[in-house]
Amino acid sequence: MLFKNAFVYRLVEDFNPSIGELLKKLEGRAFVPTSGIKASSFGWTPPLGQEGPLAHEISGRILLNGRREEKVIPSSAINDLMMAKIEHLQTLETRSITNSEKQRIKEDTTIELLPRALPRSKQILGYISPGDSLLIIDTPHSSDAELFINNLRDSLGSFRVVPPQLKKPPSQYFTQWLLNGNLPGNLQLGNQCDLKDIETGATVTCRHQDLSTKEIRSHIESGKICTKIGLRWHGELELTVDRDLVLRQLKLESSDMIEEDPIARLDAALAETALTLSRFLPELISGLGGETLVN
Repeated sequence: MLFKNAFVYRLVEDFNPSIGELLKKLEGRAFVPTSGIKASSFGWTPPLGQEGPLAHEISGRILLNGRREEKVIPSSAINDLMMAKIEHLQTLETRSITNSEKQRIKEDTTIELLPRALPRSKQILGYISPGDSLLIIDTPHSSDAELFINNLRDSLGSFRVVPPQLKKPPSQYFTQWLLNGNLPGNLQLGNQCDLKDIETGATVTCRHQDLSTKEIRSHIESGKICTKIGLRWHGELELTVDRDLVLRQLKLESSDMIEEDPIARLDAALAETALTLSRFLPELISGLGGETLVN
């Protein structure tokens, strides 16, 4: 699969700009590297490489590639220079430095070091599937998903999305599945889960384990709930789902990409990912009690 993670969002409004209109709007937020004292930057880069367009459409799905760049300054470098400045000021003025002055010196030191800091960047892929009313973002971090959405909204002027509004908390279903082993449809238990005692905060992390054992059930019977569960679907898709409906560790066992051309390979991978999720998500959401549509 092209994606290893999936933050899932519903499109609240119809999404139907032409690809030309979309590209024009994305160009206004194209990626610009950090420079000077600018600490971070985010913008759109071509999914197909440097010379391609800022969006790539295949089978009705639109692939976008966001790039996030941040300058990294080691905390030790900030502290060393800051302490040298504080000691110099204390010697010069023969007095103690207040906490507010120390904070200001730290901020000034950070700004001074930023132009010399090395940038660190990462790509964040996402695709819009208007036919499924879905936005899928490949990241394990909610902050990156929010950044992707906010910049897409800034680019388009308006872009309303919400996570699927489930009628009941997913943890209720995860916990029952572990307790009775009865999963709906083509879902099967995987080999990992996270359990938590809501009252005490105690947690149990299970990896590479049989989730149908008495040991797992005893944790549930003692009051713990399941906050993340490993699943298999149709015997070929493996993943974990957490209580916020974030999919991680996506793996499609039957994946057999043979395309040699990079663009053809990307097209095939996106089509495979989108088709799999368009079939899997309705079954998962139905198994979790369904969702309330947002107007």
